[in-house]
Amino acid sequence: MIDQVFVVGTGRCGSTLISNILRLHPRITSISEFFSFVTDLGCQVAAAFPAQNVDGAWLWQLISTAWPRQNLMIRHDVAMDEVLYPFAKGTHRFDRNSGVPAISQVTLPHLSSDPDTLLDELEPLVRALPSGPPGLLFQRLFELLAARQGSPVWVERSGGSLRITHRLIEHFPRARFVHIVRDGRDVALSMSKHHGFKMVLVCFQLLETLGVDPFLSMDRRWEEDMSDELAALLPEYFTRQAFLDFATPPPLCGHYWSGEILEGLTVLDSLPTERLLTLRYEDFLHDSERAITQLIRYVLPDESGDVASFVRRAATLLRAPSSRWMVGEDKIRRQLEDACAPGLAALAARGLSWPI
Repeated sequence: MIDQVFVVGTGRCGSTLISNILRLHPRITSISEFFSFVTDLGCQVAAAFPAQNVDGAWLWQLISTAWPRQNLMIRHDVAMDEVLYPFAKGTHRFDRNSGVPAISQVTLPHLSSDPDTLLDELEPLVRALPSGPPGLLFQRLFELLAARQGSPVWVERSGGSLRITHRLIEHFPRARFVHIVRDGRDVALSMSKHHGFKMVLVCFQLLETLGVDPFLSMDRRWEEDMSDELAALLPEYFTRQAFLDFATPPPLCGHYWSGEILEGLTVLDSLPTERLLTLRYEDFLHDSERAITQLIRYVLPDESGDVASFVRRAATLLRAPSSRWMVGEDKIRRQLEDACAPGLAALAARGLSWPI
């Protein structure tokens, strides 16, 4: 039986690094950003976890659709750095104008240098899957990917997946979890600069103002209530420059981070200790040997190979973060501290703390 592990976090917490480390191990199938992209950047989570049984045709449609938000970003050249699909003209099937299937944006190119061929290989296998709960079909898909690599375990990691952890626990009742955490003030600052989180926060604001999802409905009766800056990001007006110019205040991201941490910890507290490992991103930077070893020993408890050699190889992926909250303006630093205080306090109560 193939083991199941999820890496969860708030996003901008170092989880991409975890995926990249795990991808180096020959006995691990590292599944990156699957749930982020099949839910169109987390904006269609409920549709990906329906209450009724689904079948292979449903799953194929979910993973092969070029969903609107992420492809709007691709078309206007503001896609997240995490998108790995190679857009070289003439060498791959999809381009910025055609749109890229959800599973082909990150998940498949993370696993293969030829994501188009892998997509073709998956189609008949996925379509043939029998009816069952959505979690069971996701499990079958991940097992197909793990079997292809001959792995005894798959590890799925999506940015911002802490907010769907309750669904993962429900739909994968034997899965184990790695919770990656980082100083929320650095997370918030990173979120404010990240195109994916900017898009998600824009979509939240559009939905709140319009009362409908503007990517699914053309109802614009409340459009005049929007600021000009926000209205310019409606899908029918969207431009690259308007998106780049739209400000995402770090304190707003700090409040978002605290909310995600508080809700996520409540869910994770329900897990038995053997099903949860919590790791700090900073420990990978400052005590990489110990952190990487702890991660691998948890994901592969039966590992008997040369762990030390793998750790040395994985450590070459580590890079210092590009920005730190402590070097910003005094006002922003104070606002970040206030916004992140609830989340930091909740983590401190669980033995996880950072310098004040």
